[in-house]
Amino acid sequence: MAIMVKILLLILLVATITLVEAADPPAKWRAALKALDVMDVKMRQAVDAVVAAAPPAKQSEVQEAAMAERLDVSLALARVEETGNEKKVESMAASYEKAADLVVAAPPADKLKVMKEAFRAVTKAAAL
Repeated sequence: MAIMVKILLLILLVATITLVEAADPPAKWRAALKALDVMDVKMRQAVDAVVAAAPPAKQSEVQEAAMAERLDVSLALARVEETGNEKKVESMAASYEKAADLVVAAPPADKLKVMKEAFRAVTKAAAL
């Protein structure tokens, strides 16, 4: 079972990296690129915090859930980048950054729940 989870996590990670690299915004989008870099650091901190807060018996399951949330974020950002609207990309990155801050600040027992709620709220708002 643990091997299956690790394989799934690896597949999710490769898919996320592939999608993000395939949907890179134009180089002229300096502000958006900077916002995405800052957001990426915050997102990594949030994922690390969620996994670290999980009980040892649940770490694989929680890591899988956190990576799935991260994949959803990458897909949502790719859809917004495709519109060509740099300001919307910046705004969305800033919103995800704030959502990641909420995750880091949440009590350990609530981190995964806060991650799901906060990230999904940003994704839903961007889809409108």
